[in-house]
Amino acid sequence: MTHATPAHHTATGPELAQQAGIGPIAYLRSRGFVHDVSDEDTLNAEFANGPVTLYIGFDPTATSLHVGNLVGIMLMANLQRFGHRPIALAGGGTVMIGDPSGKSIERQLLTVETIEQNLVGIRQQLSGYLDYDGGKFGSNPPAIMRNNADWLLKLELIPFLRDIGKHFSVNEMLASETYRVRMETVGLSFIEFNYRVLQAFDYLHLFRSEGCILQCGGSDQWGNITAGTDLIRRVTGSRAHVLVTPLITTSSGQKMGKSEGNAVWLDPQQTSPFQYYQFWRNTTDEDVARFLRIFTFVSEPRIQELTATSGVALGEAKDVLAWEATALTH
Repeated sequence: MTHATPAHHTATGPELAQQAGIGPIAYLRSRGFVHDVSDEDTLNAEFANGPVTLYIGFDPTATSLHVGNLVGIMLMANLQRFGHRPIALAGGGTVMIGDPSGKSIERQLLTVETIEQNLVGIRQQLSGYLDYDGGKFGSNPPAIMRNNADWLLKLELIPFLRDIGKHFSVNEMLASETYRVRMETVGLSFIEFNYRVLQAFDYLHLFRSEGCILQCGGSDQWGNITAGTDLIRRVTGSRAHVLVTPLITTSSGQKMGKSEGNAVWLDPQQTSPFQYYQFWRNTTDEDVARFLRIFTFVSEPRIQELTATSGVALGEAKDVLAWEATALTH
């Protein structure tokens, strides 16, 4: 194995981008993070005016995050290195309902005890990517972690329906692909139907309590997130933004995070550092440049240098990818 030089010993992608005057959205797009963004010109102006607070939600459906979560994690990590403030939102409340997006059957409902157990360790897993103290990456503000159970479990049904539910159109929700497909196949339970309303309320709550003006997520979350921006506009008259990432698959069409049917976990007890390293080292030739841009902070000039070849010579690029990805997680 050729040992690679860790990225923190040389200038990282975000550092070089800032030195070159490249803004956060342009940089994220160049790294493959941007599928769609709302009102890009206004959001660019917000980024230029000072630290932007953003958030991404993670439903604690398991005791560990996995590499399928890394696109969102790396997006937050890159924006923090640009001087912005990420909120990692644990969905301890919404996971009690379950997101119907992309699911052909209703999710298994989790108990409060299981959710609490699943939340343990997620903050630690994120600490390799995010700075909770601030200043680690220059003048970056500290990242924070919140659990939406802290406010969702305190809601009273009638006031919530009166003040928040009135802003949602059942016709519009049923017209969205997520709900329409479920209605046409196995049906949709009332409890799942509320998921979008609660996710939108999360955005409104973080807008009010933390000044959060940007929510990010996968492209399958566009409808849920824009429901939040619309709720903020209706309730406060203010503007908020959405940026969604593409759903990352390998060149063979396999969903990221799945290896022969088993998730590749960030928890070393579930996927050992050796297994984790080998997962990245086994990246196909077609994917290595793309994965270096998304899952590491290696600079663009170095990526181009590493991937300006083919065949066996791409081994060094795969070594760097495996080393950097594993060093971040472990």
